[in-house]
Amino acid sequence: MKRYEVRSSENRKLFSQIATQYDFLNHLLSLNIDRSWRKKLVESAGVKSEDSVIDVCTGTADIALRFAQEDSVGNIIGIDQSDEMLDIARRKINSNGLGRKITLIKGNALDLPFEDSSFDIVSIGFGLRNIGYHREAISEMVRVLKNRGRFLVLEFSPPPKNLFGIFYGLFLKNILTPIGGIVSGSFEAYRYLSTSIAEFPKPDEILRFMKEEKLRNVSYDRLTFGIACIYRGEK
Repeated sequence: MKRYEVRSSENRKLFSQIATQYDFLNHLLSLNIDRSWRKKLVESAGVKSEDSVIDVCTGTADIALRFAQEDSVGNIIGIDQSDEMLDIARRKINSNGLGRKITLIKGNALDLPFEDSSFDIVSIGFGLRNIGYHREAISEMVRVLKNRGRFLVLEFSPPPKNLFGIFYGLFLKNILTPIGGIVSGSFEAYRYLSTSIAEFPKPDEILRFMKEEKLRNVSYDRLTFGIACIYRGEK
């Protein structure tokens, strides 16, 4: 078994345990402003007529659903390795009447089941941190991106070294973990999520990975005093 397959299996089990609380988790982690972050990510994509989109690590499909609100967008695919996440995503998509616009499939972000240059837009929200192999994941996502396609990442960042960052770091360790553990019944999952944010590469390092994959016009915007970032690049 490849090393990334071991990590993927571990994360699949972890996120399956908290699938029913995943949306709550994102709202809690972001202090309930993750909706505006997703909106900004989709706006940053500059959706054009009939653009094809793949949302990697789609989870409960919040980003895919946001893309579906764009009138000009074409086919949208959401891919995730958790059956439990996909079940919730499917219910949300159907309740919004978007079953014909969004297709969900099970798959691994490090081994996407698509040909090279398949999509106009590749997005990933709150997933790169959990894949672990950040450079390999970016390389695989860029592989399926068409020339002149847009690559977008929304991800939490290590708490910045400012007053808000100090507060947020304490929040992750002393509030998120116990509350999340009680609500979900999985203290292990919430300890992992808190640690994974603190240990995630700094924005400039993620930007370096993107440049090494030959993406052009790479940049990032800090969100909410730097607790998250949107990264952009073009192939």
